[in-house]
Amino acid sequence: MTLKTFFAIFALLSVLFGIGFVLAPGQVLANYGVENSPAIAVMSRLFGGTLLAMAVILWLARDFRDETAVRAVLIALGSSSVVNFVVSIIATMSGTINALGWTTVLIYLCGAAGSGYFLNSGQARQAQ
Repeated sequence: MTLKTFFAIFALLSVLFGIGFVLAPGQVLANYGVENSPAIAVMSRLFGGTLLAMAVILWLARDFRDETAVRAVLIALGSSSVVNFVVSIIATMSGTINALGWTTVLIYLCGAAGSGYFLNSGQARQAQ
């Protein structure tokens, strides 16, 4: 897989989940067995907005030529993926979210592992 493809996949995942959390937080949360409330809906919409921003950054980063910029995006994606990986594991194992949470764990694991791979493989020179 190329870095460009990696960024595109995570941009697509971010935009799909982002739209879901912004437009239909109750339905998205119900899939994970989480009860909705007005406060949770607001937090979900804020999370969705952040995912949409991440999608734009990742989509644009596909064409970055500057190694420093590509590394910055990889470090940001990797850092957020590691934190969200841990949070997702804890939430799934504790029963806060249902078994569908393991798919979220897998997504964040791939984000962290992929970011680490591209940072250490020397492919961060450009997103081609």
